Formats: sequence, structure tokens, C-alpha cells
Amino acid sequence: MGGRRGPPGGPERPLRGLPGGRARPRPSPPHTTPPGDDQPGRRAPGNGDPPEGGSGGVVRPLLPLRVIPGGAPPLRVIPGGAQAPPELADGDGHAPELVDGGGHASERALATTTTRPRPVPGARRRGRARRRWLAAVLALVLLAGLAVTGRVIAERPGTGTASTAATAATGPVAPARPSPVVATIGTGGFSYDMVAGAGALWVVGSDQVTRVDPRTDSVTARIPVAATGSGPAAVAVGAGAVWVPVAVPAALWAIDPGSNKVTGRIPLGGPLRGSISVSAAGNTVWVACCGETTAGFPTSSGRLLRVDPHRRRVVADIPLPANPAAIAADATGAWVATADGRVMLVSRKRNRVVTTIAAGGQLGFSQTIAAGAGGVWLADPFDEQVVRIDPKTRRVMARIPAGAVTTLAVTRDGVWGLSPMGLVRVDPAHDRVTAVAPDPDLRRARLVAAGAGAVWTAGWSSVSRIDPDLVTP
Repeated sequence: MGGRRGPPGGPERPLRGLPGGRARPRPSPPHTTPPGDDQPGRRAPGNGDPPEGGSGGVVRPLLPLRVIPGGAPPLRVIPGGAQAPPELADGDGHAPELVDGGGHASERALATTTTRPRPVPGARRRGRARRRWLAAVLALVLLAGLAVTGRVIAERPGTGTASTAATAATGPVAPARPSPVVATIGTGGFSYDMVAGAGALWVVGSDQVTRVDPRTDSVTARIPVAATGSGPAAVAVGAGAVWVPVAVPAALWAIDPGSNKVTGRIPLGGPLRGSISVSAAGNTVWVACCGETTAGFPTSSGRLLRVDPHRRRVVADIPLPANPAAIAADATGAWVATADGRVMLVSRKRNRVVTTIAAGGQLGFSQTIAAGAGGVWLADPFDEQVVRIDPKTRRVMARIPAGAVTTLAVTRDGVWGLSPMGLVRVDPAHDRVTAVAPDPDLRRARLVAAGAGAVWTAGWSSVSRIDPDLVTP
């Protein structure tokens, strides 16, 4: 009575209440229940009853838990629970009473003490496997979503992504530049050549010449060129008229720009073959054609015809030692660009080739030549450059990197060319490209002309008017 009572020893010793613990019976060797001992309603031996079959034969029921003063609350064993023996009641069939140090029932212990059911063997493993499987499925779904999102972002146009990044980093993006194309005029057919002059733009089609008025940006006249064998091949303005060469029968047609009527047809001899070009300056019209191989010229050769517009006849038939691709006339004579990369000057005084300049590589038939703005300009698409020739010294002054430019036109303050990049502007004062207009319509254009207050480009069945002030760096 005077000392602290401890738990009984031996097999009668109960389990001590441990926080979060479970009341488990002491393990015992397997045994066989004697017949007749499994009758329902049989009461387990009490605390004072002797065990049947010895201490090692059966598992004794748990005795009531005692609460140790100052210790943790004991576990509460719920009769009929998952881990409770078939009968854990004392002699009267009620649950064992928890007694504190004074021998009274502990209300706090009954309220706070519970016993967790023991998990079924293997259930924990199955639960873990199920959770891992669900986690793997969720991870796969997440990865698929990220992949789809990344693909959508990657397939967005790079300009939009760059614009978004620029907006986030630097604020609002500056507005896009206005297009230099201020008007587009339909011509109603395939365009072979065009030129600006005499107050209008003249476009050569399959069987007519179309006049475009730059004041209204509209077609004001369609002039038939009804040749029996072929249609118009090129066009030039100068010497008081608009000039259109026709291959078959070979003739040079004259159109009055005041009345928009054909005023004459000048015979040019035999049929015109190959690449046909025309240019006019002063009182002379030049027609280049007829690249062929002759006895006098072992390589490909051609003809340059000089026409007097007042007498309405050919005054000179000049053989060329190479195949002519295009010509540009000035006061000196005719500058002829050949397919093998040379530029020849034909003097208007001597009616023969007086200078040959090695311009570069093979030029082909897609290049052109233009005179003005203090030089003679040659497009060299294969070397991706524009070649400038000094008309006085007759030597190459500069080779300007400009891309694959194939067509040229000249104004007083600029040289204009077409390339796959768009409309290229070359500054003749510094011999360099100062701007490129990459509009889709300009990148698809085939022809360029300058004059009548604008720069003009032509596609397959329309022409575009370009404001040169909008083609800036």
C-alpha cells in the first residue's frame, strides 16, 4: 500500500499503454482446439481461472490496462475490434475498466484512448502500388500536355514570338512602316516590258500596249499592235514617240503619245530572233536582236539596228561579237550588255563597237542595263552585285553588293533594282544599297521602271506604283 504498485510479472503481465501503440496478444505456438471447445457463448477464463492445456497451449486474453500515474494515456481496446480477442470482457461480460492511481475510472483515458485496426497483410503493399500507378499516369498526362503546349508555341510564327518578347522587354512596339506601294493597276494580261515617259507609263502585253495615267493611277488607253506573226516584244520612249519592235514581220512601230494611235511601221529586214530590246535617245532609236552563230563570228553573235525616226528607216546594221541581252542609249551611243558578261559601247558617230568592258561573270538573259545618274549600271545577278561603269573613262567604277538583282531603272537620285529580297535602292552618291522594300508584291515583281513622278514595278497582270520617299532604311 505504501509503495508504488507495479504490473504483475510472468504470463499475467498486461501490455503497457503506449501512445499510438496497438494492443497485441503475446504470440504462442500453433495449437489445435480440442473438440467441443468452440461452442458459442463459451466464456473465456477469468483472471483467476487456470489456463487450459498449460500456458503454452492457448493465448490468454489481455488483462485490463492500468494507467501509470504521470505516463501517457493507455490504449483503449474496443471489444469486437479488428485486433481484439473474441472475448475481452471480465467476469460480467463488460469491457474492462480503466483505473487511475486512486482506483477510480479514468474518464479522460476513456475519451482519448483508441485502438487502430491492424492492416490486413498485403493491403499496404497494394495501396502503395495503386498510388504509384496513379502517380505515373498523372505524370504521363502532364508530360503530354507540356509536349503539346511546347509544340504549339514552337509552331507559332517567329515574328509573333519575337514581337511578344520585345513588347514584354521594351514596352510597346513601334508601328510598322507603311507600304511603299501606293497603287496597283490591273493590265489584263501578261507584261513583257514597260517604260515610263511622255507623261505616262507604257506596258507591253501580248497584243497591245497599255497606257497608265500617273495622275489617276488608271488605264486610259489600250493600243492594239496587231502583227500577223507575233506581238510586241519591248517598248521605249524617246525621239518624239513610243517605239515598239515586233518580231514577225520585223518592224518598229511608232505610237503618238498625244493621240494614242499608231503613226508608222518601219521595216527592220528579216525576222527578229532571240532576245529583243529597244532604247531611244536624242534622234536615234536602237534595236538589238538576233543572237546567232555566223562565219564572221565564231561565237554567238547578234545585230544592233540603228533607226532614224525622221526618215523612218534603218540607217545602220551593226554586227555584234556576242549575244545581246539588253541595251541602254545615251548621247554617246548604245551600251549593249551581252550574255557572256561584257558591256560594249557602240558609237553613234562611227556605228561600230568602240569599247568592250569585262563586267564580270555570265549575266544570262535576265539582267538589264541602264544609263543615268552619272554612270552606266549593270545588273549581275550571278555575282549578286550591281556594276557601275564610268561613261567617260569606260571602266568599272564600283561593284556594289546588292543581291541577285535582275532589272534596273535610274532616276536622278537613285538606282532601282528588283531582286528576290524586294525592291532595292542604290545610292549613286555613295555606291551602296541604302534600302530594301520587302513587300510580297515587290518580291514577285519582274519589271521595274522609273519616271512620271514615281517608280513602277510589274507582275504578271498588274503594275504597282511606288512612292520612292517611302523606300527608306
